[in-house]
Amino acid sequence: MYTEKMEFYRSLKAIFLHIDNAEKAFLNQFKLSVPRFYTLYHIYNHPGINYIDLTDLLLCTKSNTTRIVRSLQKEGLIDRKNHPDDGRSFQLFLTDAGKDLFERIYPQYLAHINWLMSHFTDAELNRYSLMGYSIENTLAEAILGGHSAQAEPRYAVTQTLQEQSFPLNCAAEMSDYQGETPNYSNLFKGE
Repeated sequence: MYTEKMEFYRSLKAIFLHIDNAEKAFLNQFKLSVPRFYTLYHIYNHPGINYIDLTDLLLCTKSNTTRIVRSLQKEGLIDRKNHPDDGRSFQLFLTDAGKDLFERIYPQYLAHINWLMSHFTDAELNRYSLMGYSIENTLAEAILGGHSAQAEPRYAVTQTLQEQSFPLNCAAEMSDYQGETPNYSNLFKGE
């Protein structure tokens, strides 16, 4: 049983690494890392989001979120404003430059995902999606489900925001990506 668990874990890890490497290479052409892209993505979908909720959606620490947000602020892509109801809290918004960048990248990103997923049949996609949801929910419950005092409330916030994002709030751009052809030249250079 231990061997089966390790093989399954290695397979999941390999799947993640393949997707992550392809995503890194794709986003590199826009001078974005994966966390920076998803920061733009979540702020685009949740204008006025606070640091805590953004941290939950990014699945990282608050200090990492702060570092990412600061770098995007310095580049003029994110604006941070005091929360009107809580002077100790901040809300995050994309600047016009941040919106323009995201709206330029996102259709190509969708085309990138379409290209990756086009290697599977519809039947495989349906079967793997059901299996993937089951794996994701099982692991999320095991990792976050009540093992610490903070786990449950943070997961509840994240789950609520993720439900609001699914289906994607970027639906208007979904039809636009069909004419876009992502540039894959850096995928094959190993960059």
